[in-house]
Amino acid sequence: MPLAQLLARGGRGKREVLDAVHALSDAALIPFGLRAYHMNLLSLFGEDWPLEKIARTARAAAIGKMIGGWEYHHHYLPGLTHTAEVPQLEDLPLGQITEILARGRGLAIASFHLGPMRYLPSDLAHAGIPICVPLARDSLNDYQTARTANPEAALWKKLRIVNAEEHGGALALAKTLARGGCVLSTIDGNTGLDGPRGDQRRATVRILGSTARVKTGLIGMAARFGAPILVMIAYTSGEKRHCRTAPVIDPGRALCGDARGHFVEAAVQRAYSFFGAALRAHAEEWSGGDLFHQWRVPGSLPQRDIAEVAQMLGHSLAAGGRLTINHRRIVPLSGEADRIWSDAVSGRCYRLPAEMAALAEQLSAPDGIGRDWLDRHAGTARSRIWAFLCQLASRDAIRPMERAANDGTRRENPKAVREIAHPPMHGTGM
Repeated sequence: MPLAQLLARGGRGKREVLDAVHALSDAALIPFGLRAYHMNLLSLFGEDWPLEKIARTARAAAIGKMIGGWEYHHHYLPGLTHTAEVPQLEDLPLGQITEILARGRGLAIASFHLGPMRYLPSDLAHAGIPICVPLARDSLNDYQTARTANPEAALWKKLRIVNAEEHGGALALAKTLARGGCVLSTIDGNTGLDGPRGDQRRATVRILGSTARVKTGLIGMAARFGAPILVMIAYTSGEKRHCRTAPVIDPGRALCGDARGHFVEAAVQRAYSFFGAALRAHAEEWSGGDLFHQWRVPGSLPQRDIAEVAQMLGHSLAAGGRLTINHRRIVPLSGEADRIWSDAVSGRCYRLPAEMAALAEQLSAPDGIGRDWLDRHAGTARSRIWAFLCQLASRDAIRPMERAANDGTRRENPKAVREIAHPPMHGTGM
């Protein structure tokens, strides 16, 4: 049965769906965001993680997004009854949440698109805690479909879903907090009245060394009403689903003016620092990772002197070194007619000239190119290739390799990479 039909089915055949999704090839996963996951994980972990781990994590995240949404909306929700369901997450801080709500100032729960996060609001609702959840229009439709199909489920007695992209949704959230109620939102969705790409109510935060522009609507609303903020993430360990929380962020009272602005800025950074730590441990469950490029601030391209880069490349090749594509930064996006490289750090895409197709192919080969390959070309052709290599190296799109002593294979040469990244001001000539 085609995958689309399997994913549209209900709770029966769960094993069949899981097996079919896990059996998909990497090429089959590209329409489901595999390439975006790969590039966004490169932008965060490209210099720290083995490339094999990044590829493996990207594949797991793409599969996890497909399975997570299907399992919840087509397997979990249809199976609910008029009796409250048992918790799906372990370590859910129900006592802490109840105690905070008893203060009468409301509670804003900030979560992220990580792990089985959909069970956070449903577990709270089944525990008897009324909760209001803002969602983008497409996610809202999934819940409305589930409610229409199973209207008598106990979940709907305590769970209220509102459209975050409409004024009525924002008003519902404000009223909930003003009355001392509980609101839960996955804040990394960047959803609001101006949509996920809008620039209203944003702040700049640091996430694992990267910079991102994120929405602050929920945090700002909590500060306005003096509601404490509880940051929560969901993750899996083995066969069990878990919940983890950060220390409560409490404005103490309703804030306004500069006090509110300063609080929101600090609170948002604390929330995303917590998220970053969780992401490092559970990136394979980051279902929102395919959209990270929409709110990550692109890194700048290196600004390096071509003459000095040429010296470094010349020394490396003369010493027997070889050059290869920088797989920690560059992802080839070759089409039928064009050869395109995408820079995961800067977000830039390069369409390589047709005359450089052979060079690009060889740079992507396991052994890259060396002086021997370059010397097969002469005259203006060699000059153009050399100039193009220098341009690529100046943008950190290629990097030197060295021969490993133990097995004859080649690996990246960290010293040569550092020299190209920060060339000496007075190097010797070739």
